[in-house]
Amino acid sequence: MEIFIENTLLPVGVIAVGWIVFSVMILNVQKEQHAFVNLTGHEFTGQINRIKSIQTHHGKDESKLRTVDLLAHFNEFELIQKLHKILVLDRIYLQQGLTVAEFAKKLGVQPREVTQIFGELYGHSFKKLTNMYRVEYAKEKIEEGFLDHFTLEALGFEAGFSSRTTFFNVFKKEIGVCPSEYWKNFLTAAA
Repeated sequence: MEIFIENTLLPVGVIAVGWIVFSVMILNVQKEQHAFVNLTGHEFTGQINRIKSIQTHHGKDESKLRTVDLLAHFNEFELIQKLHKILVLDRIYLQQGLTVAEFAKKLGVQPREVTQIFGELYGHSFKKLTNMYRVEYAKEKIEEGFLDHFTLEALGFEAGFSSRTTFFNVFKKEIGVCPSEYWKNFLTAAA
């Protein structure tokens, strides 16, 4: 009986201790992530400026910062979280005439860094990525029945495009059909 207890309880105890240690590690990571989400724009900018000053003091010229340097010193996860908040939760892409400079200000970095970050993290330019979000938004609105009450032009403006022509061209380039064809196809499939 003693052998059974030793052979059974010892591994169970080791597993339990391991689980407790793992749980504590996960809780610490979640606390760090939660703390980032609660950062204000000013605090986020402060962290970016701190990184720049560290790089400048170590002999790097601030004007030659590369995205790799930025990502190496600033947690990539934090940048993605901040970008997610601005793009998905705040839906900044719905703002007509949105510029890289305005987006950079919201993110707390220089405009050239936005361009570098988008290229590094997403493989797309600022314009391409914002247009992708706008087209997805337009598709959602079509599927929710927006066009039952409003025009395609109104949908384009609602989605953040500054002209009907731009809306149609970008939509067709992204989806393969113009918005009116997408709407007709959606109505046919829904019937």
